[in-house]
Amino acid sequence: HETSDHYMGVIAHLGPRHRVIVCKDDLQWIVQRRKNGGADRPWRSLRYFRTREALMRFCATLCGRIDPAAWAALAALPDIIGGSK
Repeated sequence: HETSDHYMGVIAHLGPRHRVIVCKDDLQWIVQRRKNGGADRPWRSLRYFRTREALMRFCATLCGRIDPAAWAALAALPDIIGGSK
């Protein structure tokens, strides 16, 4: 499930409370926030994106400082999901 800690489509952890995943159908990227406390589905989806530019712009405003490895993973994504680089 996309909201699980064990979801296989995680692209990057932006920090301790935010991550970016690719949806199960490879149609969009999703920015998620970790819920407080224990839960069966600990991640909540915040926004959905089809373009890398919009995804990176949102992540920069959401998190402030992003782990450099996570930023590099986002920068390596194609311009448009399902499209070419």
